[in-house]
Amino acid sequence: MAIQARTRKIYSDIKALRVQGADQVAAAALKALEIEGLASKARNREDFFADLRAAALYLKTVRPTEPELRNALRLVFASVHLCSGDNIADFKEALSKHVGLYQKNLSNVRSKVAEYGARLVPDGGTVLVHCHSGSVMSVLKKAFEADKEFKVFACETRPLYQGRKSARELSEYGISTTLIVDSASRIVMTRFMRDSDVVLVGADAITSEGDLVNKVGTSALALTAFEHEKRFYSCTGVHKFDPFTVWGADEPIEERESCEVALPRDLGLKKFPRKLSVFNPAFDLTDAKYVNAFVTEFGVLPPQSIVLAVWRELGLGEKQLI
Repeated sequence: MAIQARTRKIYSDIKALRVQGADQVAAAALKALEIEGLASKARNREDFFADLRAAALYLKTVRPTEPELRNALRLVFASVHLCSGDNIADFKEALSKHVGLYQKNLSNVRSKVAEYGARLVPDGGTVLVHCHSGSVMSVLKKAFEADKEFKVFACETRPLYQGRKSARELSEYGISTTLIVDSASRIVMTRFMRDSDVVLVGADAITSEGDLVNKVGTSALALTAFEHEKRFYSCTGVHKFDPFTVWGADEPIEERESCEVALPRDLGLKKFPRKLSVFNPAFDLTDAKYVNAFVTEFGVLPPQSIVLAVWRELGLGEKQLI
């Protein structure tokens, strides 16, 4: 089955970061999977799931460092695959149902993360954030709604400046927010943050060792927080866990186009000289020892406990169908 034009558009939007955030990426990919399933002309079970599997395998390639995307596709595919019989209409109905259930679960997870995370926001204190995380936004809004008074410093997050989105969203919500360049985080911790203040980031992936993979710059921020004895939390649902790391696989780090960092004209050139190149990793890995805890739907969990919670939630060890 040929991939539908709407699916290719969703793929392109995710690739170009017009869809941002792991939750939003997973939701968009599931919508595309639903489009492909509903468009299938298959007349039997085998052909229908061959179409669905091909669509899932295609969608998995859009962002290498997004285990939530892969987990979501795998979960919905497996759930539909459990349907018995050979009625294509039933399979399509189940597909739409499970895509909707995943969306509903995401909302519930975000609500729980906000509830637990808001308790960690210091009343009268300061919070430092990096990049743009829907979970972090929900935590800070929940704390604000609880009448906590606090200030936020938002790193602008080079090269695509997602931190500017965070700063705008928080300030429009009524939260006092200051935008800073990424390299000013050390000064902020030294000059404006007390012992009880915190650093909050999201997550793009969690490994079996409890390491955090997040927007590039996160690891440097965590090291700085550790040096200044500031608590560092990652706010995320456990669906960001990458099950393949349990068996020794490394989490891939996506490298993106050089144009996101600089164009030749930015350097006063018509083209880059042969000896000049651009390295643009989208993410980096923060060692578990620099993460105080993950704020999840199951509570505030130290990195050493995250794999146990995920094992229960995702049922690791079950047959992988895609």
